[in-house]
Amino acid sequence: MSDFRVLFVDEGTSNLTEAIERRGFTVEVLSTCDSIFDTLDENIDGIVVNGGTDIELVSQIRDRLGVVPVFFLVDDETAVEPSSSEKGAISVERPESSGAVNALATRIERAVEFSQWASTARDSDSLYRTVVEQSHDAIFIAQDGGFRFWNRRMTELTGLSDDELAEIPLLDIIHPDDRDKVTEISEQRRQGGDAPVSYDVRLVDADGEIHECSANVKDIEYHGSYGVLVTMRDVTERRATEAQFRALVELARDIVTLVGSDGRIKYESPSVEDVLGFDQDELVGAHISDYTHPEDWERVEEAMQRSLQSGEDKKEPIRYRHQDADGNWRWLESVGTNQTDTSVGGFVITTRDVTEQRTYEERLQRHESIVESIRQGAYVVDREAIIQYVNEAAVARISIPREKFIGQHISVAREVDLLNDDQYERVKSVLDDVLRGESNGERFEIELSRPNGDYVIEFAISPIVDEDGSITGAVGISTDITERKRYEEQLNALHVSTRELTAATSREQVAEVVCDAANGVLNYNISGVLLYDESTDTLVPTAFTEEAQEMFGDIPPLPRGTGFSWEVFESGEPHLYDDFESSPHRFNPVAEIKEELVVPIPDHGVFFVGSVDEGTLADQRLTLAKVLASNTRAALDRVEREQLLRQRERELARQNEQLESFASAVSHDLQNPLNVAMGYLELAQEQFDSDELARVQVAHERMETIIQDVLALARSGQTVDEVEPLPLKRVVAEAWNTVATSSPEATLKIDGIAEVDAHHGRLRQLFENLLSNAIRHGGDDVTIRVGPLEARPGFYVEDDGPGIPPDERSRVFESGYTTSPEGTGFGLSVVISVVNAHGWDIDVSEGDGGGARFEITTETGR
Repeated sequence: MSDFRVLFVDEGTSNLTEAIERRGFTVEVLSTCDSIFDTLDENIDGIVVNGGTDIELVSQIRDRLGVVPVFFLVDDETAVEPSSSEKGAISVERPESSGAVNALATRIERAVEFSQWASTARDSDSLYRTVVEQSHDAIFIAQDGGFRFWNRRMTELTGLSDDELAEIPLLDIIHPDDRDKVTEISEQRRQGGDAPVSYDVRLVDADGEIHECSANVKDIEYHGSYGVLVTMRDVTERRATEAQFRALVELARDIVTLVGSDGRIKYESPSVEDVLGFDQDELVGAHISDYTHPEDWERVEEAMQRSLQSGEDKKEPIRYRHQDADGNWRWLESVGTNQTDTSVGGFVITTRDVTEQRTYEERLQRHESIVESIRQGAYVVDREAIIQYVNEAAVARISIPREKFIGQHISVAREVDLLNDDQYERVKSVLDDVLRGESNGERFEIELSRPNGDYVIEFAISPIVDEDGSITGAVGISTDITERKRYEEQLNALHVSTRELTAATSREQVAEVVCDAANGVLNYNISGVLLYDESTDTLVPTAFTEEAQEMFGDIPPLPRGTGFSWEVFESGEPHLYDDFESSPHRFNPVAEIKEELVVPIPDHGVFFVGSVDEGTLADQRLTLAKVLASNTRAALDRVEREQLLRQRERELARQNEQLESFASAVSHDLQNPLNVAMGYLELAQEQFDSDELARVQVAHERMETIIQDVLALARSGQTVDEVEPLPLKRVVAEAWNTVATSSPEATLKIDGIAEVDAHHGRLRQLFENLLSNAIRHGGDDVTIRVGPLEARPGFYVEDDGPGIPPDERSRVFESGYTTSPEGTGFGLSVVISVVNAHGWDIDVSEGDGGGARFEITTETGR
C-alpha cells in the first residue's frame, strides 16, 4: 500500500476518487480551489481539480510545495492552450467510462510515484517537467524486464493502454529481430559493462506497425531498486527521409558538400569524383579556401560570413573557380543553406560544374552584344518553338515588351495580334521545315499593321546546329524594308513615267510628264520645270503642278543670273536651299516655302521642288529626283534630235523632189534627141558599113547609160518609208540575172542564209550596182561572193578582182568618180544613196582574194 495523499477538488462524489483510493492513496475531497491552501502541506503528493485549467493556481501551489503533479479534468483536452503544459498544468479529458476512470487513476499514480522519485534528483524540477509535462518523446522506467513508469507519449507510440503496458514484458513491444540486441545491451549495463548509451531499435505497436526508434538509456535507482530510464524517439519518418536524401545525394550529378562553420569540409558526395576527379573522402578535413581560386575566395568568404551573421541562406548562386584533381581551374556554381544551428552543424552546399556553360555564356554574351547592337530584329527559338531570346530592335517597332515573348510558344505572336492567322501559318510552316531539317532556311516578306504605322518586314529563318550537326533550334532575323519597298515602288513608277517621256513629242509634253511624275510618284506636290530658250537666253517656266501654280502664280522667263534656277543650271549641280534669308539669288520669295530643291537638266533647264515643311526634302527621294532629271534630259535630247531629223527629212524630201523633177526633165530633153540620132544611125548603117558609124553607135549607148544612171541616182536619194523582211539570196539572184547576161563566165557564190529588213526595189538596185561594179572592174571571169556578216547584222559583197587602193576607198562613193573608161561614176553613188535611205552603214576593205569587199551594216536606230 502506498502512503500518498491526493487532494480532489470536486463538488460531488466521483468514481475517480474511488479508483485512486483503490491504489492505496489517501484522497481528501475539497469543494473549492480556495480551500486547497487551507489543507496544503508538505505531505500532499498530488492534486486533481475537476474544472478548467488554471495556470495561476498551479503557480501558487508550486510556490508552496515545489514540483507536484496537478491534473485538471476538462471537457476537451484538445481545446486547452498548449502553453499550459509548459507551466505545469496537466489537462486531461474528464473520464466517462469505468475503463477511462481506471486508466486516469493509473496515470495519476505513475505521476505521483515519478514526482516523488524525481524530487530526489539533482534537477528534480527540470526532470519532472521533461518527462511528465513537456516531452514529445516516449519515456519509461523499466525494472526487472517490465514497465514501472511511462509517460503519455509511450501509450501513443505503442498503441497500448496503461493497463496493457503495466501487464506486458518490455521485450513484447520490441521487434523480434532486435530482442537479442536489447537483451544483450541490458545485461551489459546491469553487469557494469561497456554498453552503448544510445542505439537504434525497432518497436512494434498494437496494430503491428513497425517504428524506427532511437533509444537513449540511463541507469537509475527507482524507489530503492535498480532500473533504467529510457527515452525513445520515433525516427521512422526521419530515417525514410534520410534514406531518400542519401540516395538522392549519392545519385545526384551535383556535388553535395557539408562545410563546418570553420570552413572545413566534413562531407563530399560521390559525384565529386566525376566532377573534380577527387576521391569522395580526399577533401574531407581540408579548408575550402585551399581549393578556391585566390581571386574568388573573398566573395565566397563574404557570402559565408554574411550567412553566419544573419542566419539566412544564400539564395542566389555564387560562381567561383575551384581546383580539380589535375590542378586545373573549373568554374563551379554553388547554393548553400545555413544549418549551423541544427544537428548538421554547418553549411549544406550544392554545387555543379558550369565551366562549359560559362564558356558558352561568355560566347553568347559577345554574340548577344553584337545582336543587340544591330538594327535588325533577332529571335531565337528552341526545338519546341519556344522563344528563348528577342533583341530590343525586334520589339521596338512593334511596341510590345519582349517579356511577352520570352518563354512562350511562337503562337504568342498571333495571340498579341502581331500576326494574323495566315501570317502565323506561314511563319510556323517555314519554322517547322527548318526544325525538322527539311529546309536550310527561307526568306519571306510580311506586312504588319501596328498602331504606330504599317511596316513591311523581311523575315529570314535559319537552323541552329550544334557541333554534332543536330538542330537545336532556329534563329529568325527581321529587317524593316518598308522604306526600301516604298523606294522600289517609286522607282518602278518612275520607270513607267520614263516610258511616257519616251512617247512625248515636244518639250512641253516632256515638262508636263515630269511634273506629273514628281507629284504622283515622288509626292512632290509643289514642283515645276523651267526650260532654256537660247533665242532669249532665259529659263522659261514650262510646266507647274497645280499647287505650284497657285503658290507662285504667273512667272515670267528668268533672265540669266536670276534666282536659284540659274545658279543650278549654270553650275550643273543639284542644290537644296533651306536658308532663304541669307541667299542673294532667291527670286519671287514665298513665305510658305521653307525648303527648295533644284535639280539641273543639263543643256535644257532645271526641275525644282518646294516644301512648306522643314527637313522633308533631304530623303531618298532626292536620288529619284536626280534619276527623273536624267531621264528628262534624255527625253529632251531625243525630242530635239527627232525635231531636227524631221526638219532634215522635210528638206531632203523637198530636195529629192526637185532633183527627181530635174533629172526627169533632163533625161526627157536628152532622150528625145538621142532617140532621133539613134534612129538615123540605124538608117545610115543599113546603107553604109563603116567603123565610124560603129563608134557613133557606141557613143549613143554610152549617152543612154549616163541618162539612166542620172535618173536612178536622183530617185535613189529618196528616204525609205516601208520595209519588209527579204531573203538575201532571192534578191541577190534577181539582181544577178539582170547584170550577168553579158558576162556568162562570171561566177556568183552566195554564203549562208539571211534576211534583211529593206525596201525590195532599193535593195535590188543596190545589188545590181555592186555586182555590175565587180564585173566591170574584175572582168568577165570574176568570182563574186555574197553572204551575211559574222560579228554584226548585215551582209557583204566581195570579188577577186584587182580591188580598190586604200587611198582611193574614201572617194569611191562620190558622184562621177570612176576608174573604168566604161564607167559613169554614178553606180556606187547609187549604192551609198540606198544605204543612207535605209539608215545603214557601208565600209570598203580588201577581200580575202585581194579584190574589193563592201560590208553593209544594217543595225540602225531608225
